[in-house]
Amino acid sequence: MLGGMDVGAWLETLGLGQYARVFAENDIDFALLPNLTDADLRELGIGSLGHRKRILAAAAEMAPSLPAASPPAPALAPATPSAHERRQVTILFADLSGFTELSHTLDAEELHDLVGRYTADVDRTVVEYGGTVDKHIGDAVMALFGAPRAHDDDPLRAARAALDIHEAIGLLGVSLGRDLQAHVGIASGEVVAGAVGRVDAQDYTVLGESVNLAARLVAAAGPGQTLISESVHRALAAQVVSEPLGEMRFKGIEAPVRVWRLRALAAEGPLATRVPFIGRGAELEQFKGILAACLGRRRGQVIYVRGEAGIGKTRLVEEMRRLAEVLGFINHRGLVLDFGVGKGQDPIRTIVRSLLGLSGSADPDERQRAADRVAGEGRVGAERIAFLHDLLDLPQRGEDRALYDAMDNTARNRGKRAVVAGLVEDACSHAPTMIMVEDLHWADPLVLQHTAAIAAAVANGPGLLVATSRIEGDRLDAAWRAGCRATPFATIDLGP
Repeated sequence: MLGGMDVGAWLETLGLGQYARVFAENDIDFALLPNLTDADLRELGIGSLGHRKRILAAAAEMAPSLPAASPPAPALAPATPSAHERRQVTILFADLSGFTELSHTLDAEELHDLVGRYTADVDRTVVEYGGTVDKHIGDAVMALFGAPRAHDDDPLRAARAALDIHEAIGLLGVSLGRDLQAHVGIASGEVVAGAVGRVDAQDYTVLGESVNLAARLVAAAGPGQTLISESVHRALAAQVVSEPLGEMRFKGIEAPVRVWRLRALAAEGPLATRVPFIGRGAELEQFKGILAACLGRRRGQVIYVRGEAGIGKTRLVEEMRRLAEVLGFINHRGLVLDFGVGKGQDPIRTIVRSLLGLSGSADPDERQRAADRVAGEGRVGAERIAFLHDLLDLPQRGEDRALYDAMDNTARNRGKRAVVAGLVEDACSHAPTMIMVEDLHWADPLVLQHTAAIAAAVANGPGLLVATSRIEGDRLDAAWRAGCRATPFATIDLGP
């Protein structure tokens, strides 16, 4: 309870009382509100983008008065190492643009509130992507990806976090009636990580040239910009859209530094490779046979590639993609992320955008035009437009808004699966189509249900669903396979 008010009553004050029951059924209280994400709200069945944004903004506004409103990152981080160690780390700095001007125009209390809400948004985004908030320095936030907890894709996590920080701060500005923007700098390299003592405490942090470089990059970035170092750009390769800015000189760094501006995530992710493919001859021969049968019989199939982490699943699927393209297949790909989904980044929404010819960075106007086009062509019926709008993260229109809000979560998910299946069937009817979904071992039940719908949709045309998974954590149980039993299914288990 907060001031005698429960969460249901709080939702009523926002004009969203229709969601009170689902919040209660899922045991969401005031302590959990600051930690909710867009993906969480979507899973609860809140299909309207506007409603989700209203709840998140209101939760952030009331965060300072909530008992669990402190930045969650330290609590989520594992125990810190007791000794200093050398680690490969990606460092992100985020500053609020125009902070000096704001400090002159706002009184101290207003400025304190603004900085608190800004840092809470940045902290929340960093933690959502598996990073750790290292420190706050005025309006600056320093975050680490790779320490104390490391992942294989820490540079990608930092890049995704940077893009989401810009979006979150823009929304914060809208809620406050101000034009707010952040500027971000990202660098990576070897650092010394460990505890640094103060009089009254021990703080875990990192020291090294890449920390200095990230701080210099954020200072050089303009409002709304993210600047990345050459090492980060090399690590991200084809996973992002970036713009070369040439070499820059920074105080305290002897050699000039090549700098890139991060624009967006690439649509296809880390598929391209210049390394020649060696081995896996038996698996490729099996795939060639499946390709020939698919084209000859005009009948689709599921190909499920399983293996331990690092054994070469992605590399094999990339070679499959290359072989399929030679035979005229059009490819669409989605990647399941182990650090959650949201904001159009889950694999099904990525695939839907690709099927509609949209890039990963398509803005709302582009997405709306694509939705209107497929509706006008009859590829999505009028009764399913609301589901397509949800899949494209577009606001509902007119009567569709009230009808969609009134639906329960089951009906919405059923409608979205039908739209996805219809788009896949339509694609297969026009050209041989290959849908790739990687890392299903991290998939949630909704992604698995949509993947089953895709598997059924490729059955009656020249279509392939190629999925990858680790053997440990394999999510495709007997019930899932039974749901698409009309589609031939081949499992390829990779040995060393």
